[in-house]
Amino acid sequence: MFTYNMLDMKRILFALAILISLLYLSSCKQSVSTHPFQGRFITETGIKFDLRGDSTTMIQYNDSSSYEGTWSAHNQGDTLIYATIEFAGYYNYYYLRNGKLYRNDRNMMRQTLGEELRYLD
Repeated sequence: MFTYNMLDMKRILFALAILISLLYLSSCKQSVSTHPFQGRFITETGIKFDLRGDSTTMIQYNDSSSYEGTWSAHNQGDTLIYATIEFAGYYNYYYLRNGKLYRNDRNMMRQTLGEELRYLD
């Protein structure tokens, strides 16, 4: 039948170990975090939001007063992706999901009472 000497077996095992290591490392590569929240948008009531890439935000109201804060993207499970926007020290004042702005997480989960958004970018 087949006869392999010890050197051939070592070469095969070494090549197999390299191949498995490369496959493992390529599958563990962390993908770039992307989400649909960054950008500028305006609500139905005229409030302008600017969600920047460095997780800061600028909220500008109709009376030209403005507030700077932070925002963060969240992922729960495989399908629920949303962002929270800080206002006046409250980190979860606004919830942003599927192109709508909500005032609390309960309405966001139910997808009720959301305010429609129009992206400016």
